[in-house]
Amino acid sequence: MSQHDCPNDKSTCWSCPAVEFKGHVDFRACGQAAFRKAASGQLVVECKRRPEIGYFDPMSITYDSCTEWRESEYGRLLKGMRVLILGMDGYLGWPLALKLAKLGCEVHGIDNMVRRKLVDEKGGQSVLPIESMSNRVAAAKRQLDVDIHFREMDLLDRESLFPYLQEVKPEAIVQFAEIPSAPYSMASVDKAVHTIENNVVGTLGLLFGMRDHAAEASLIKLGTMGEYGSPLTGRPLFEGLFPGEATLQYQGEEWSLGGELTPRDPVSFYHVSKVQGTFSVYEACKYWWLRSYDVMQGVIYGSHTDELAADPALNTRFDIDEWWGTVVNRFVAQTAVGEPMTIYGSGNQMRGYITLKDAMQCIVRLIAKPPEPGQYDVVNQVTDVFTVRHIAETVAKIGQREFGLDPLIQRLENPRVEAEEHPYEVIHEKLQEQFGFQSESSLEEEIRHIFKSALEPEAKSRIEAQRDVLTPRTRWSGEQKEMAVLETIRPAA
Repeated sequence: MSQHDCPNDKSTCWSCPAVEFKGHVDFRACGQAAFRKAASGQLVVECKRRPEIGYFDPMSITYDSCTEWRESEYGRLLKGMRVLILGMDGYLGWPLALKLAKLGCEVHGIDNMVRRKLVDEKGGQSVLPIESMSNRVAAAKRQLDVDIHFREMDLLDRESLFPYLQEVKPEAIVQFAEIPSAPYSMASVDKAVHTIENNVVGTLGLLFGMRDHAAEASLIKLGTMGEYGSPLTGRPLFEGLFPGEATLQYQGEEWSLGGELTPRDPVSFYHVSKVQGTFSVYEACKYWWLRSYDVMQGVIYGSHTDELAADPALNTRFDIDEWWGTVVNRFVAQTAVGEPMTIYGSGNQMRGYITLKDAMQCIVRLIAKPPEPGQYDVVNQVTDVFTVRHIAETVAKIGQREFGLDPLIQRLENPRVEAEEHPYEVIHEKLQEQFGFQSESSLEEEIRHIFKSALEPEAKSRIEAQRDVLTPRTRWSGEQKEMAVLETIRPAA
């Protein structure tokens, strides 16, 4: 395996969640990075997995020389690494559980099952039928020969969560247990409060639980590119923190911005909740020396990974209604049943995107290369930047040429408060340069996968049954009514 394929070969026990620092360690003494340099050769640790080697300098052992770190296709993984997935029943949580279990991790997870209830409340349903969690776990054992440990639990139930952290002793925690819908958060005061309470209070409680019961675990926190907004100035969307050479010039003076959090401009109350989560995690790393990667993720689409393809009983969610369906998935479903693809305003809004398959690879690579104690870092997890109109035209092209469909594109008045024409320069370098990520799928490939699923008779009938919730009705004003049609376009063959 090449160094590019195994980017964590030379990581050291300083970052390993299996070590315990001995004696009084005050990472605040002179800043985490500086402390590491000062401590080298003086600080000692003990390995909880290999106590026979006694106390040692944490910089003296690298992953490629440790028997506990085994090679995998995504870099070295800690043997039997205990990973806790919060929100395991969700669109992302379940395929991640399958992938990690197949890679040899010990996978645990919780979920309060609220996504199922909220989709049902909207009148929607997953295009791909979803089994109960007990059936999913059994199917994973039957089809993939892996064990996945699930417990139904609400992240806000700290009386249950904290003992569970003590029981599992996770070495990595993935925070997917959030309500992920901008329009849902704008639909009413109750839905806005529900979103804020679940996402913000849930993450804050988790951080206290980690402080007291899982301080060595690395936290992979799912943020969103929507935290940044789309600045009309055209300034780059750096990866969460300003780079070291960034400066601010004002009235003849100049100041360094290096290492400071970049500006946020959330575009809904859901995105507000994600920004609040960002600041909570950032502060917890500073206060308690926790370690975290904050993943500013682009819009995820698709329903295909190698593990999911093993059996229909392993399906992940494929939602298409106006609250829970992401744009590519919705456009394919609309086209499959002859409904027009609905774009807002000009359709020139630009966003970052990534397939489900690529997103899973990214998360695994982050788990495999934990941050250092006290380190808060951010990755922008996108592979492409597209306009909504480009996505609609690509779906139309593939639907016409390869599936014999007659797609329509319908421009609606924009229910959101957003700029429709704007620059959008996303910096997304860390995943490839530091973690060895290489995209394994593309927009066109994934659209073909989605069409094949959506045009199956059972899937198509499930789409037909929810035509009423495909059309957007939720306005940022809180009103619920259909949008005026600005233009209907039949793309040329």
